Amino acid sequence: MQQPHLFSLPIPALKIKMVTTAYEGMTVAYLRYKVFIEEQNIDVDEEFDGTDIAAVSFLLFLDHVPIGTIRYLKDEQGIIHPGRIAILKSYRGKGYGRILMQWFDQYVLGLNKTATLAIHAQLYLQSFYESLGYVAEGSVFMEANIQHIAMKKTLTRPIF
Repeated sequence: MQQPHLFSLPIPALKIKMVTTAYEGMTVAYLRYKVFIEEQNIDVDEEFDGTDIAAVSFLLFLDHVPIGTIRYLKDEQGIIHPGRIAILKSYRGKGYGRILMQWFDQYVLGLNKTATLAIHAQLYLQSFYESLGYVAEGSVFMEANIQHIAMKKTLTRPIF
């Protein structure tokens, strides 16, 4: 049996692309605006806080239509912080967010033998992230006027 390619996805119509152009960056901004500012009422200055310049972002496409995004930052200790994870409302509940997160794990393991991932999960998504292997740490806190919980997981590349 052939091993899957690092960027392969279980649904052929889905594709993930690293953001490398200004147009793709604007597409990410549009997706985040729709999800975080319009739906969740996050302040635009809080959502677009200047940290994107240091982040690596990706776009999720379904049949060439951008439907989601994820970005990550890596801190001084080498901890990887995925965030700004967004799927457009009309595409939620179809497993695309799970696929995006599982793909992200593959991507990280393609670059690192082991890695610690740390997220600030919106509290209502805690069980979703737990199903992906994240473990809650600490108490619930407010971020962008939304309840969050810090979560972590460690990835280790399998030895073949």
